[in-house]
Amino acid sequence: MRILRYIVMAFGALTIISNADAQQDALMSQYMHNQYAINPAFAGSRVGLTAFASYRKQWVGVENSPTSILFSTHTPLKNNSLAVGLMAVNQKILETSTTSVQAAIAYRMDIGYKGNVLAFALQPGFSMIKTDWSALDTYDWDKVDDVFAENETKTSPTIGVGIALYGDQFFVGASVQSLIVSDAFDKDAEFAPGDATYYVTGGYEWEMGEDFTLQPSVMFQKTKSTTDVDITLTPGWQQMLYLELGYRTSGVMLGGLSIRPKQVPQLKVAYTYERTTGDFSGYNSGSHEISISFDFVYRVRNVGPRFF
Repeated sequence: MRILRYIVMAFGALTIISNADAQQDALMSQYMHNQYAINPAFAGSRVGLTAFASYRKQWVGVENSPTSILFSTHTPLKNNSLAVGLMAVNQKILETSTTSVQAAIAYRMDIGYKGNVLAFALQPGFSMIKTDWSALDTYDWDKVDDVFAENETKTSPTIGVGIALYGDQFFVGASVQSLIVSDAFDKDAEFAPGDATYYVTGGYEWEMGEDFTLQPSVMFQKTKSTTDVDITLTPGWQQMLYLELGYRTSGVMLGGLSIRPKQVPQLKVAYTYERTTGDFSGYNSGSHEISISFDFVYRVRNVGPRFF
């Protein structure tokens, strides 16, 4: 029975790790606060230099549940037709840690209507996967311990692309974070568009009077085997306080709050809580995500009303 228990435990761990995307695809709900994190074509969309950092803890209460840390920055260049960006992500799932770094360059065109911009972007980088097999509990079996005594590290190139159209009150975009795909086990890096993760996003901000806005947004995420849809509705008050309510078709409810202080409108702090609705809901206390961003601009009018 102990042998069977060990086999089941090991098989379960390997299954979860292998199902995790070995690319840098970010685990995040706050895409409306940082479109650049999933689409490099949004580089420079905040008019000035923007910095964003987030931390996510998924499935609190589950041992070794996924965690992720993300940092990104992007800015338009002096030649306003070009913008650049940089993103670094670290994700840990069980005993596997994935770190990726990607740069981006975007070409932007003013299409001549209310300042709307059409942008195309290329996002080269690399992804490094580390698996600490020695951290697994092998029940002190010497023969099994030898198998799990070594750590593995794999480094792979990545290349992402994106296209976006946006203005002061709307955005739409499509992207893939890497067309080069690998995993932590038997798949070396190769150009494999069929195995990549694709995103389509869109959103709009309605002015509901002098002080109130309403911001519906949606994100489609398509992999080879699954399609998830995030739907979010965000009421806003005085471009300062935003309440976020959302649903993911994989069975997740989410709610959040973001604040942009009037005294420092370039700053935004956001928090999101997720709760699964299926059978797994009784085995965890939900997921938490917090982020902070800052727009390094000197004229307040450059910050809003763009909400993404």
